[in-house]
Amino acid sequence: MSRSLRTAAAALTVTACLAAVTSCGSGSSGSPGASGSSGPPRAQPLTEADLRSVLPSGESLRGFVAKPDVPSATETPPAISASKSSPLYPDSPKACRALVDFELDRVQHRPAASVRADMTPRGREGQATDFSKLNSVRLSSYSVKEASAVLDSLRQALPSCDQFGVYALIYGDQDARINIGPWSAPDAGDDAVAFTWTVSGIAMDQTVPLTVVRTGGVLTTYSGAVPADIPRQQHEKVRALIAGGSE
Repeated sequence: MSRSLRTAAAALTVTACLAAVTSCGSGSSGSPGASGSSGPPRAQPLTEADLRSVLPSGESLRGFVAKPDVPSATETPPAISASKSSPLYPDSPKACRALVDFELDRVQHRPAASVRADMTPRGREGQATDFSKLNSVRLSSYSVKEASAVLDSLRQALPSCDQFGVYALIYGDQDARINIGPWSAPDAGDDAVAFTWTVSGIAMDQTVPLTVVRTGGVLTTYSGAVPADIPRQQHEKVRALIAGGSE
């Protein structure tokens, strides 16, 4: 090959390497797969099957026994129709609608898929549930934009929603007065919000801490006080799944 042809071939090789770094050499810290991932990040909301692959089960979380719910017949969770969503009392701040929608109705922000596992402290199987302690974990998938919007709506609602009234279908078609209180959000995930939820006038009137952690387009909701290491552990599992790898 002539010198000019060899020079042209070398230039084409350099150009190709710049366009697709992973095809030349061993890869750098900024290349896909450098952190153990196998493929590009997932752009679409995760499916129910995806969520189940990272849902706690058995004794996967230290100190607890997890019992996943039964898989649904369809990938999309049912939502209460707008005409049947839980109405707020007239004297309740309108911002509280975000809390009602997230915790009870899921009409305004409907997840693409949602799964849940009941959590029981190890050694307390078969005993009455203490709702003030970690008692369930729920994973819900959205687009990243909508998941961020859900957390923003909750954060904006909390300052003005210390108490509100709602006709709650989930509490047996009855009026309910709900008290919202402060709770510390964990240092975990891409974003996190936490608060307490107490329903007055029903048999289960315990104050329940609720912690919501966002990992990309996935919201993980912990019902009951959750040990600090669990949201971090769960965030890493979900993040690995979104990135296309596994942990």
